[in-house]
Amino acid sequence: MLEYFEEKVKGREMKIGLLEDDNAIQEMLSLVLQDEGYVVTIYPTAEECLNALINPTQPQTSLPIDLLIVDWRLAGSVPGTEVIRTLRSNPSFDSLPIILTTAATFHNTDELQDLHVALLEKPFAVDEIVNLIKSLVLPGTVADG
Repeated sequence: MLEYFEEKVKGREMKIGLLEDDNAIQEMLSLVLQDEGYVVTIYPTAEECLNALINPTQPQTSLPIDLLIVDWRLAGSVPGTEVIRTLRSNPSFDSLPIILTTAATFHNTDELQDLHVALLEKPFAVDEIVNLIKSLVLPGTVADG
């Protein structure tokens, strides 16, 4: 089982969902993550993200993603924390690693703990998000970088 995750953490076959409404950030993160070998699915809106993950058109035996990156403040939409809360209410998403990104100061650490998410404040360095992904997928390992 550990070998399976080691393969994934090296970027082989690991699928990352990206809920981000800013096109420039979408593009930058997508390129960086693909360069690391990850398969990236972009969800430009909360609705598209939830529909793809909770109401897929195809029956699923496993989750379509291995990790989700969510922007906290989504334009004209529910906050990213509400998307996470909706996902966490579904038992299939109990243990999905989630990274919440924000350019604003996020003070509610209780909410972060309740939602079981890691917080990454913008702007962040590319290696910060790559190392955070590795630490979430393989806890207890030191990410090389």
